[in-house]
Amino acid sequence: MADIVRATAADVPALAAVLASAYAEDPVWSWLMPRDRDRRLRLLFTAHLAQQVPAGRVWTDPERTVAAVWAEPGAWKLPATYLLRNAGPLLRATRAQLQRTAGRLFTMEHRHPAGPEHWYVEYIGTRADARGTGRGARVLGGLLARADADGRPVFLESSNRRNLTFYQRHGFAVHEEMAFRSGPPMWSMWRRDERGAEPGSGR
Repeated sequence: MADIVRATAADVPALAAVLASAYAEDPVWSWLMPRDRDRRLRLLFTAHLAQQVPAGRVWTDPERTVAAVWAEPGAWKLPATYLLRNAGPLLRATRAQLQRTAGRLFTMEHRHPAGPEHWYVEYIGTRADARGTGRGARVLGGLLARADADGRPVFLESSNRRNLTFYQRHGFAVHEEMAFRSGPPMWSMWRRDERGAEPGSGR
């Protein structure tokens, strides 16, 4: 875990900028925010990180060029109070695309598997000028080592086809290519637990 550190409240502005940079060309976020994307993503991620940091769910590298939001088993679902607290930033960030954004978020929550109990990679991104340095891989690897020690699988959704090979190198496999009524597809992925069992297989 030496390559990763738990983020603090002071890190929120820098890490919101990291995620905005990482998702700037993402197909789903480009569809949700066709204009003024960097500013609007910063608004959204600032509000989200500010709520997740106190829970200890935001991780980064010593240089603050990678941001990861990582939920422990049973804690992936956002409470209703989260939406109430973030209503203002969500409105300012999504503007005319509020209905589209809320629809995609609610659909993803509905499709999220109830079991088996799992760790959840909600977001992970590397600042554009630090890509290719291996820092994102080190942060993800440090988090996955924690899951291995716990003996439970890890779940994520990828919104960019180009990132699938990155996750596959870390032991993830595509579970489903998810199509929607509108907008780009996404991919759900599972990483087996330390016994090598497929999630939900009972083996």
